[in-house]
Amino acid sequence: MNDTALEEIDAGLILAAEECPSDKFEGYHSFSPFDDVIIRKLSAHGPVLLRGGRGSGKSALLIESHRRMRATGSAFSIYMSLRYLPLLQSDGSEYIGHFCSLLSKAISAELLTQGQSVEFDFAEDEVALQISLAKLARTLDKRVVILFDDAAHIGREKPLEVFFDLFRTLSSNSTSCKASIYPGVTKFGVRFDVFNDSTVIDISRSDVSGGDRYFSDVLRTRYPTLANRDIFSDRLTPDTFASLLGRAVVGNMRAFILACNRFDGKTRVSIPDVNSCLLNMAEDYYWPLMEEVAPKLGVYEPLVGTATSIFEAIMEHLCRPLRQTSRIIAQDRVTIHRNIVSQFSKVFEILEYLGFMAKKEASRGMKSGGRGPVYAVNLCSLLEQVPTKRLTIEMIDEWIAAKPDLAEIHSSAGTFSAFVMPALAPENELGILGKDVEVLAKSRAYPYGLTEDKIARLKAAGINTVQELAEVPEARLLQIDMVGPATVKRMQDVVQQAIWM
Repeated sequence: MNDTALEEIDAGLILAAEECPSDKFEGYHSFSPFDDVIIRKLSAHGPVLLRGGRGSGKSALLIESHRRMRATGSAFSIYMSLRYLPLLQSDGSEYIGHFCSLLSKAISAELLTQGQSVEFDFAEDEVALQISLAKLARTLDKRVVILFDDAAHIGREKPLEVFFDLFRTLSSNSTSCKASIYPGVTKFGVRFDVFNDSTVIDISRSDVSGGDRYFSDVLRTRYPTLANRDIFSDRLTPDTFASLLGRAVVGNMRAFILACNRFDGKTRVSIPDVNSCLLNMAEDYYWPLMEEVAPKLGVYEPLVGTATSIFEAIMEHLCRPLRQTSRIIAQDRVTIHRNIVSQFSKVFEILEYLGFMAKKEASRGMKSGGRGPVYAVNLCSLLEQVPTKRLTIEMIDEWIAAKPDLAEIHSSAGTFSAFVMPALAPENELGILGKDVEVLAKSRAYPYGLTEDKIARLKAAGINTVQELAEVPEARLLQIDMVGPATVKRMQDVVQQAIWM
């Protein structure tokens, strides 16, 4: 297949904003009034941390902030993805050296792109970087805004302490640092106080009640044919359809887009069609996430089995009343006692990051005493455990409106009594790096993975592992027969997806 055809196929498979070509970004992304508020905060003075799970839209918001600042000239902004393998494999002064070099190159490239006849003084350490940034702000007579994407990798938390130390050091009256992080980041370092040294913005959108039309707006913009009332059955409307899918995936934008893709081009959509979509999402989207994420969790890789078992136990707890009582609609939100969450904290972080659950409240009183956070669960996995596996309009109405009362899991309950946190090694490299490139084949885990032919060509060229593919120069890839620029881009994208969260 030639590169042109490959590029056309990839157009429907862009899963991450940072992988979207700049000339196509506007066509693939739209932003609500709620998003506009966040974008303004990302463009304003002061350090900001943008917190959200995988695929929640963090990168899109950072990139759009950069695009708007570049267009208006209100500040000199730099969007910088920290998807750089040496940063994952280093710490301390080595990490700082890589970081300063990357940022210096990114700033120089942005100056060139914007046609600024200003040279940025290359910096090798944080002190030199501070001085160079201050000089740049004076020369341009503008604030400098640095947007760090993919700053946090859940599998390697140790270098995060160095990053947040740099984040705090570089923030000044003339330089504003912003960064995207995942829920549950814990190792901020001793010098960085997350709430005093930054503004934290959560971008979870799993609540769709109260007249929120966010997902309806996305549907009309991205899938105008699905916003047509005529294609829906009598008891289903475009707004209900959009709200249900948004709630089903607990507000995760990437999962929402993938769910909508299953209906694109359909001339008729009914509740049984939505039923099938949710069940299929549970089977070929959510569970493959566990398979995909396991080898990139580093020291936390042994927790994947525990995370799977705990989530299954939560689902069983929510659906038990359907089998034992007269309840006909499963509870979709649960309060879990804080002692349990504390005991399995990293497991809950993994589940929240992957979009299996979304934390709705940090603490709520429980009927039996004590307090705990409230989690909303994804409706795809919930419906999979409902005895009938049948979606009804009554379920749709109640889940969208968040009507069912909260389930509770108490500290004295036996729900989690059989689970023990496995021992973790003090340090562990990401398992994905040493795996054969065959793991990058097109599959449920890697929807835009590599073909057997391309994997065979890589091996013939002596590129056998994921790490070797991640580190090989682009020029060497282009020397491989039947490998052109679009194929190289595809290889780089799938490697990024494999290594990064």
